Amino acid sequence: MKRVLLGLALVAALSAPAFAQAKITLTQMVSQGWTTEADEALAQKFTTETGIGIEFQVVPADQYSNLLKVKLSSGEAPDIFWIQSNKWTVKTDIDAEKNALDLTNEPWVKTMPAGKIESVSYKGKVYGQGYYVKGISFPVVYNKTLFASLGLKVPRTYAEFQKVSDALLKAKVTPIFESIPAGWHHVLWVMQIGGQYAQLQPGVVEALNANKITLSQVKPFVTAISQLQDIAKRGYFGKDYLANNLSDWESQLAARKAAMVLSQPGDINTLKKDFPDTKDEFGIFLIPLADNQLTQTDPAGPAHFGSKTSKYPEAIKKYFAFLARKENLQYKLDHTDGWTAIDVADSVGIEQHYIPAEKELLATNPKTGIIWQAAVSYVNDQWMEIG
Repeated sequence: MKRVLLGLALVAALSAPAFAQAKITLTQMVSQGWTTEADEALAQKFTTETGIGIEFQVVPADQYSNLLKVKLSSGEAPDIFWIQSNKWTVKTDIDAEKNALDLTNEPWVKTMPAGKIESVSYKGKVYGQGYYVKGISFPVVYNKTLFASLGLKVPRTYAEFQKVSDALLKAKVTPIFESIPAGWHHVLWVMQIGGQYAQLQPGVVEALNANKITLSQVKPFVTAISQLQDIAKRGYFGKDYLANNLSDWESQLAARKAAMVLSQPGDINTLKKDFPDTKDEFGIFLIPLADNQLTQTDPAGPAHFGSKTSKYPEAIKKYFAFLARKENLQYKLDHTDGWTAIDVADSVGIEQHYIPAEKELLATNPKTGIIWQAAVSYVNDQWMEIG
């Protein structure tokens, strides 16, 4: 297994003996943050088992989409490439009919749930494989102990959220840790609650996808955008949100310098592991912009595809089959920080690891809504520009 970071220049390379000895090497291009050490360990296991090497080409998130399109159009596609998949991007991002291997008849396809199969298919054919985190998508992670010490309750409306944030400011705590340089993270505030927009303005998704209206005509969306601007103006993001490094959120919450952040529920486990001295407890609640109280869910997520022009189509299929094996899916879940559940078909029999905070929130807010980028055709394509 080999891992390189691509961008304007080659930044780093890590190699393993098994990779060097491989007769076939599959190049795998991925946006930074989509793969973890668990994926690398599985790649190493695959190399040991088959003799086929895997090279990860990791590209900064803000460069990934454009670089992939250049490689596809120039005929220089890697053997395997990833996209933030949904039922539209399979066409718009990679033109799967032209550029991707047809995987429809691979036995592992049935291990993906119906929503995931739809997100990697085009015109009835399956072109991708994706097993992403399952559960509540990017709720607000908050310091429960800090809230309790200040007599604060979880907000269910934006007005209540303002009161909580004002109280935190008064206590000299930054209410929310946010990072604009990441380019994508702050967009979550308004895109994760697409279900609320659809509930408040029935028929809006269909109208947007048919180009009958624009986003500016979605009144609850405009409300949420205005409230996000209000959050920044009121100082709820603190003084440094235009320069913050996203990776610093754990230390900020553990030290009570910040009280809230948008993150995955399982990241609470990672925070506690990385900062074992903190005695505070952490919980989650739903993004309250536009008074949202629908549990946000994501049926799509990152997925990988095989290149139609690859010299090694059978090796790619062998690798995908390897990743779909039950023991390897379980390994990915068990060894991926921040994951408490993996989105696979129930029939596979994976042991999920939902944390109590997730179970509690799902029990009290059983109604769900699909995130905006998985419901509206062009939102995900324009994500970084929106950011």
